Amino acid sequence: DFQHITSFGVLLLMYATPVMYPLSWIKGGLRYIMLLNPLTPIIESFRYAFLGVGEFSYYGLAYSAAFSVIILFLGILMFSRNERSFIDIV
Repeated sequence: DFQHITSFGVLLLMYATPVMYPLSWIKGGLRYIMLLNPLTPIIESFRYAFLGVGEFSYYGLAYSAAFSVIILFLGILMFSRNERSFIDIV
Protein backbone atom coordinates (compact mmCIF):
# COMPACT_ATOMS: atom_id res chain seq x y z
CA ASP A 1 0.00 0.00 0.00
CA PHE A 2 2.83 2.39 0.82
CA GLN A 3 4.28 1.84 -2.64
CA HIS A 4 1.03 3.01 -4.26
CA ILE A 5 0.84 6.07 -2.03
CA THR A 6 4.47 6.93 -2.79
CA SER A 7 4.01 6.61 -6.54
CA PHE A 8 0.88 8.78 -6.38
CA GLY A 9 2.75 11.39 -4.33
CA VAL A 10 5.62 11.45 -6.81
CA LEU A 11 3.14 11.87 -9.66
CA LEU A 12 1.53 14.81 -7.89
CA LEU A 13 4.94 16.41 -7.31
CA MET A 14 5.76 16.02 -11.00
CA TYR A 15 2.66 17.97 -11.99
CA ALA A 16 3.19 20.52 -9.19
CA THR A 17 6.73 21.24 -10.36
CA PRO A 18 6.98 23.74 -13.23
CA VAL A 19 9.13 21.73 -15.59
CA MET A 20 7.17 22.00 -18.82
CA TYR A 21 5.63 25.37 -18.00
CA PRO A 22 7.18 28.46 -16.39
CA LEU A 23 6.15 29.61 -12.95
CA SER A 24 5.20 32.98 -14.43
CA TRP A 25 2.12 31.36 -15.98
CA ILE A 26 0.70 30.68 -12.53
CA LYS A 27 -1.05 33.60 -10.85
CA GLY A 28 -2.64 34.23 -7.49
CA GLY A 29 -2.69 31.93 -4.49
CA LEU A 30 -1.81 28.83 -6.50
CA ARG A 31 1.60 30.35 -7.17
CA TYR A 32 2.43 30.43 -3.45
CA ILE A 33 1.29 26.84 -3.07
CA MET A 34 3.58 25.81 -5.93
CA LEU A 35 6.48 27.63 -4.28
CA LEU A 36 6.10 25.28 -1.31
CA ASN A 37 7.40 22.51 -3.55
CA PRO A 38 11.16 22.41 -2.84
CA LEU A 39 11.95 21.51 -6.46
CA THR A 40 10.34 24.64 -7.87
CA PRO A 41 13.13 27.12 -6.95
CA ILE A 42 15.78 24.73 -8.25
CA ILE A 43 14.07 24.28 -11.62
CA GLU A 44 13.35 28.00 -11.92
CA SER A 45 17.01 28.77 -11.18
CA PHE A 46 18.17 26.37 -13.89
CA ARG A 47 15.66 27.91 -16.29
CA TYR A 48 17.04 31.36 -15.44
CA ALA A 49 20.67 30.21 -15.84
CA PHE A 50 20.25 28.38 -19.14
CA LEU A 51 17.41 30.22 -20.87
CA GLY A 52 17.57 33.68 -19.31
CA VAL A 53 13.92 33.57 -18.29
CA GLY A 54 12.40 32.60 -15.01
CA GLU A 55 13.16 33.65 -11.46
CA PHE A 56 16.27 33.34 -9.36
CA SER A 57 15.74 33.49 -5.62
CA TYR A 58 18.32 32.98 -2.91
CA TYR A 59 15.50 32.48 -0.43
CA GLY A 60 13.96 29.79 -2.59
CA LEU A 61 17.25 27.94 -2.91
CA ALA A 62 17.83 28.27 0.85
CA TYR A 63 14.34 26.84 1.42
CA SER A 64 15.12 23.90 -0.88
CA ALA A 65 18.42 23.23 0.87
CA ALA A 66 16.85 23.45 4.34
CA PHE A 67 14.00 21.16 3.29
CA SER A 68 16.47 18.63 1.90
CA VAL A 69 18.56 18.67 5.08
CA ILE A 70 15.46 18.21 7.25
CA ILE A 71 14.30 15.26 5.14
CA LEU A 72 17.81 13.79 5.30
CA PHE A 73 17.89 13.96 9.09
CA LEU A 74 14.36 12.54 9.36
CA GLY A 75 15.42 9.66 7.11
CA ILE A 76 18.53 9.01 9.20
CA LEU A 77 16.44 9.11 12.37
CA MET A 78 13.84 6.70 11.00
CA PHE A 79 16.52 4.35 9.67
CA SER A 80 18.41 4.30 12.97
CA ARG A 81 15.19 3.46 14.83
CA ASN A 82 14.29 0.63 12.46
CA GLU A 83 17.80 -0.61 11.70
CA ARG A 84 17.65 -3.61 14.03
CA SER A 85 14.46 -5.02 12.50
CA PHE A 86 15.14 -3.71 9.00
CA ILE A 87 16.68 -6.91 7.68
CA ASP A 88 13.71 -8.91 8.97
CA ILE A 89 11.27 -6.74 7.03
CA VAL A 90 13.16 -6.84 3.74
